[in-house]
Amino acid sequence: MPLIYCDYRRNSMSRGLHSSPRWWSRFLKTRRGYDESSDLQGPNDYQGPNDFHELTRNVHEPSNVDEPGDPVQLQEPSGVAPPIEIEYPIQCPRLWALIIGINAYSSKTPLRGAVPDANEMEQYLLNPLRVPEGQIHNLRDKGATRQAIIAAFEGLRDNVKIKYQDPILIYYAGHGGEIPKANTQALVPVDYKPGVIYPIPDRTVAALINGISKEHGNNITVIFDCCHSGSGTRGDGDTEESLVRSCELSPNDYPDGLDADVLKRNSGDHPEREAAMKPGARGGLHWAKGFATKDTNSHVLLAACRATEQAREDKETPQMFHGRFTTALLELLRGITQPDQFTYTDVLSKMPRIDGVNRTTAKSAQQYILDGGKAHGVTDGAQFTLYQSTAAAQAEEEPLGVFIAKGDNILPFTSLLEPKAGRDIPAFSNPAIAVQTRAGASHDLYVYAPLGGGKYGSAFRAVAEEMYTAGEGHPIKFVERAERSRAAYELVASEFEKGKLCLNVLETRATKYGFKRLPHAIDGSDAQELYRVLSAASHYHFHLNLYHPNNLIDNSIKIEFFQVEDKNGAGVYFPAGKNLHRAGKIECVVDVDSDPKYGMKVTNETPRPLHLYCFYFDHSDLSIDPLSELDPAGKTVHQKDYLLEQGTTFEMGCGRSNIPPLECQFPAGLDVTIGFLKFYFTSEVVDLSHVPQGSPFGSAVGRKLVRSTPRLRPVLGTVVIPVILKRK
Repeated sequence: MPLIYCDYRRNSMSRGLHSSPRWWSRFLKTRRGYDESSDLQGPNDYQGPNDFHELTRNVHEPSNVDEPGDPVQLQEPSGVAPPIEIEYPIQCPRLWALIIGINAYSSKTPLRGAVPDANEMEQYLLNPLRVPEGQIHNLRDKGATRQAIIAAFEGLRDNVKIKYQDPILIYYAGHGGEIPKANTQALVPVDYKPGVIYPIPDRTVAALINGISKEHGNNITVIFDCCHSGSGTRGDGDTEESLVRSCELSPNDYPDGLDADVLKRNSGDHPEREAAMKPGARGGLHWAKGFATKDTNSHVLLAACRATEQAREDKETPQMFHGRFTTALLELLRGITQPDQFTYTDVLSKMPRIDGVNRTTAKSAQQYILDGGKAHGVTDGAQFTLYQSTAAAQAEEEPLGVFIAKGDNILPFTSLLEPKAGRDIPAFSNPAIAVQTRAGASHDLYVYAPLGGGKYGSAFRAVAEEMYTAGEGHPIKFVERAERSRAAYELVASEFEKGKLCLNVLETRATKYGFKRLPHAIDGSDAQELYRVLSAASHYHFHLNLYHPNNLIDNSIKIEFFQVEDKNGAGVYFPAGKNLHRAGKIECVVDVDSDPKYGMKVTNETPRPLHLYCFYFDHSDLSIDPLSELDPAGKTVHQKDYLLEQGTTFEMGCGRSNIPPLECQFPAGLDVTIGFLKFYFTSEVVDLSHVPQGSPFGSAVGRKLVRSTPRLRPVLGTVVIPVILKRK
């Protein structure tokens, strides 16, 4: 029985169920007015397309563009005034779009369905969504030159009518391809000429989207109905009934310095994020200033195919072709009866596999398969409460039953759940919702509290008891002096602020490098603040200590860490100096005045292609930041490209990578800080979006659960590397 798993260890029911971000609802729900206060709310700290707290905040506000439905000013004639008919204005959605469709290639095989697809997408926005024409920028055929496409992206960036976090849609239908040697995917403009007028490489596209995000926020959806690997030049090609949206590109199509001006114009960051990056605001490794909204943080991308697949268009009538992907997508969207409940996950799960290959879901009256396992942090004894639907869980309706995950039934990516003893489980339709309501076995976080017998004692005991009885988070134990050696932290009175507490660090993995205290104070009289900090600490240490040893990973994955430099000013960073990852750690002596930047290379020497996820655990403020793309949609019938194919190297913050470089910051008053890079290497897509957290010192996630029967044994391994930063 397939289940949907929602992790409630950090998100209580009162905050709402976060199964995934509502993407099309950003503008679909604007067809009618609604009370924003009734909208499902998410976390208070907006974190981009993976949370939906603000995705629908502004979408229903009236547009500034005049529409026929706006009120008409009537002139009252002399004599008896006729009855006045009151016309209520139609509320226009605040959606802005760039729609590109190209058929008329002269240097490559012309297409026949890209322009009709773009027209259909435009018509969908106009009706039924009622997006004003003035908010849609169209480029077709001869108008879709390289210069015009770049200008259209930057036009969105510079449009002063677009409010921050207004939804923005970018749609492209045409040829795509891969530039040989550079291993870079690209969009092909209508005036493309090999070695003369270049395609638009993905790095340029990423910079353009970053520019839009910098000005207007990351409520951006990008749809590409094209190939992106040149796969159309191999295997099955064009026929009279079907064309491939791919073309062969030239090795000379990516000269050094290409689009350097575009990269510069679209760098930088939004003022709100720049303020958060001021010196002393945070410590450790973070995105370099100017990159905080870049790439996967700035938008959600829906692509027609993987790098090894083809995007095709088929003949529907003697005179009309349409792309398979756009046709299926629009058919799905037009059939939505409750668009305000539609999510990115729904799109992926409901879209048919165009190539005709479908996975099957194993069903059994005796088995309940959770698509969450060791990789997700499921441990022995974890308890789950089942609901028939997301709505039932939100309303806290009567649950279907309670289930337990036990020992050997917890696999790398799935778990076989057992009903709790003495509970009868009624029949229910698939999939159900499994909400984690109690953590399983884990290493308790020990805190030495020498003040436990004083005025803070009752607060300490209340916090510890609450964390055990509520079932949220991972347990904390306050210990006496005899067990101080087991403790990760020591709560002490602040030397500088009366009534404040500080956390001394006792773990040797930090203290041996000179890091001995968190540079933050806690209000000892505020039980809520103490609970928040300790809860974050327990979450931090649980996921940092959750280790999955794998000799294949340990022996065949090479991780390099370099200082990087932009040598030609084109926004492309390359390693400058030796590999700083030595003897199992990364140690940097940082000249903060020179503002150094860093990047990584990860090489896969295993015999298997792997997915890669990377996090930075900052010991100075207990934050966990994702440094690579997360997969909040979890598993669907649509596979995701591997970041690490067998024998390949993945670059982060350097080379042709679209992932920005990193830089170091020191908390105020500290000359040494420490953090940990944690890498997950998996053979399957894993939803790890429950792992990141913001710092508790500053002012719900779901997974589709299906049984998987892979042909090869699943691979799961983690690597943890300490990062020691010392001020020069």
